[in-house]
Amino acid sequence: MARRKRGFALVAVLWVLTVATVLSAATVLVGRGAYGAARNRTNAERAYWRAEECVAMTIALVDRALAAANESQRLRVWRTLDVAVDSMSATRAADCAMTLRSFGSSLDVNAASDATLQKFFVNAAGETEGPALADAVLDWRDTDVEQRPAGAEASWYEQNARPSPRNDLFAADGELTLVKGLEHRQDLLRFLTTSPSRICLSTAPAAVLAALPGFTEEAVTRVLVDRAEGRPFIDLSTLMSRVSHTAADSIAMHFEELATTTSIEPQGWSVVATVSVGWPAISVSTDVWFDRYADHAVIVRHRSQW
Repeated sequence: MARRKRGFALVAVLWVLTVATVLSAATVLVGRGAYGAARNRTNAERAYWRAEECVAMTIALVDRALAAANESQRLRVWRTLDVAVDSMSATRAADCAMTLRSFGSSLDVNAASDATLQKFFVNAAGETEGPALADAVLDWRDTDVEQRPAGAEASWYEQNARPSPRNDLFAADGELTLVKGLEHRQDLLRFLTTSPSRICLSTAPAAVLAALPGFTEEAVTRVLVDRAEGRPFIDLSTLMSRVSHTAADSIAMHFEELATTTSIEPQGWSVVATVSVGWPAISVSTDVWFDRYADHAVIVRHRSQW
């Protein structure tokens, strides 16, 4: 009988130890979870304020560059603000990824005509792949459900377990990655945007300029050469006077459309700072849009993303 009691007591002790061990492990896990959450919040705060600092420093350099120029020089500085700011940055913080871009340096996929999108994708992706990419983008944004020859409508996306087309204008740049064929095409996506803006002839890259209606290879080259040599033109007529009759006639045929879809000066700039802190890294991006008023920058939008 005594032996049976001792056995029962031993089992009871083992159960108590087991429960205590489980409770201890659970407490440790809860503690680790709380510590991890607190650490992530701290790293997010650090990343946020560091990104804010990087943006503020860039805006300060913009103000300095504009203030150092007289009225006649200020317009040229505004056109080449990225170069001016870069030349003033003696050192660039290793923990802060910065991007300074003008409005109009990307092609607005919502405002671009069908022909402009076709021209862009054929130029950038080639005769074989280009038409299919253009058709897919146009199928995504148009309001009908009729599939274009090389495009894709809801049935294709459903068969491939992917979100269906919006059949309306793109809501954000990230939505472009949902389009058939553009999933991993960062080489093309960097030239596209959903933010409304005219194409800026003073800052747009060659791939965007080449998509403009009436712009021949000669016209694109002329713009880039004049830009590099510091010979800005004041309007489309000036550009036409610097190219051959054939290139000028091509621009003239589309002059009215170009006059409403392009600009000579940047309509604003954006600076994006991205900072990552900790391991695993917590990343925060601060995106600021600004315009120019006299000799300083005026912020028109400020947004941060975790």
